[in-house]
Amino acid sequence: MKLTVLGGAGMRTPQLIQGLFKHPDLHLTEVTLFDTDENRLLVMGELSKYLVKQHDASFKLTFTSDIREAVKDAEFIYSAIRVGQEESRVLDERVALKHGVIGQETTGPGGFSMALRTIPVMIEYSKIIHEVAPNAWLLNFTNPSGLLAQALNTYGYHDKVIGICDAHAGIKNALGKYLRVPHTSLQATYFGLNHLGWVPSVIVNGEDKLPEILENYESLSRSSHIFSFFDPDLIRNIGMLPNEYLYYFYYHDQAVKNIQDTDETRGEQIVKLGRPLLERLYDHVKQGEIQKAWDDYKQTMEERNNTYMSRETSGNVHNVYEKEEKIEITYEEEGYEGLALNIIKSIKYNKQQVLTLNIPNNGTIEELKKDDVVEVPCLVNENGYFPLAVGEVPDVAMSLIKPVKTYERLTVEAAVTGNYDTALKALTVHPLVPSYTIAKAILDEYLEVHQQHLPQFTKEEQKVN
Repeated sequence: MKLTVLGGAGMRTPQLIQGLFKHPDLHLTEVTLFDTDENRLLVMGELSKYLVKQHDASFKLTFTSDIREAVKDAEFIYSAIRVGQEESRVLDERVALKHGVIGQETTGPGGFSMALRTIPVMIEYSKIIHEVAPNAWLLNFTNPSGLLAQALNTYGYHDKVIGICDAHAGIKNALGKYLRVPHTSLQATYFGLNHLGWVPSVIVNGEDKLPEILENYESLSRSSHIFSFFDPDLIRNIGMLPNEYLYYFYYHDQAVKNIQDTDETRGEQIVKLGRPLLERLYDHVKQGEIQKAWDDYKQTMEERNNTYMSRETSGNVHNVYEKEEKIEITYEEEGYEGLALNIIKSIKYNKQQVLTLNIPNNGTIEELKKDDVVEVPCLVNENGYFPLAVGEVPDVAMSLIKPVKTYERLTVEAAVTGNYDTALKALTVHPLVPSYTIAKAILDEYLEVHQQHLPQFTKEEQKVN
């Protein structure tokens, strides 16, 4: 079986390759990395080849900048591209922050800008995949994942598309560790959109543990950083457990203030760590010092991971389990890679797993349209995916889901058509953008600073009717 990775020169690629070593039951024969940045591809390709050799893996690793060659004969295709690289992410963040709005890459204006750059590229890739590998499954990691899944399902050429986010798997694992039960004994119902979801029940051996968890939320928040961002009284008032990205909605002003106080965005953190690392890795690779490259990579990526959400939450991240003895319980493999591998096993080998995916609604959430992409648990097997019933969605959640889904539909349309008015409408209706005036200022600056990556927006189309 061949697996192809679009955006294979990304910084997380070696971690993905390492994850594959743990799954000989995948029966991989080839992994191909594709990227348009040939220097980065050389670095990550050679580093990944080194890992494959060190582990005596059963599959060969190749890398190419030819998209058709990359996807040919692939059964599964991961997409993790980043149009404009991390430097564009910094621009997204800074333009939004200038106007007092969070610029995070999946939520609000930052996600909007990234979607405008990325959607046309992914739609073109979907056309090539449909021509060259019509039976392949496209598993989209690319952020903003929900918006990309919406675009590919609405305008794409390829039918076999699944959007991936590991947030719910992370919630489920954290709950399992807190309750000290294996994930197979725990059912955490979930509904929403990508990075906008809630857990309304936590079933263990037929009993809903959520009331007990809410009553003792202080204890839960000390056990896992993903719950530590929220005030216990807020969560008890909502009556559901939150996806961690709801922090940006419930504490928007505080998140903006925290970033402004630190004078450094997440994108700037990553650029500061990543740019010198890539230069060092390139030198190591050119000199044949692959072991040095790997050691350098591991150290820097650990530092990068340790700074996750630290600016937005003003360092309010803690995990008591780091200080406790290891609990000998099996949990789901965490991260995008773990979720994607479970999807492959379920489809390829009919493993019959329940996994949370970004897929077309088809009546799962009654208040949304049939073709709206939602993030819900699905039964996944050799026949594909089948959304599970989530029940009635409370008004406290729908009050955010509906306007954000309207924003997503408009953003996808704007990215495809290059229509200024539609793009402006999209930003204006987003709950994190306080006014039309601010929406227009942010949009105009994005179109200026990202001009080379937004060819669909011509000067004529940028005029407001």
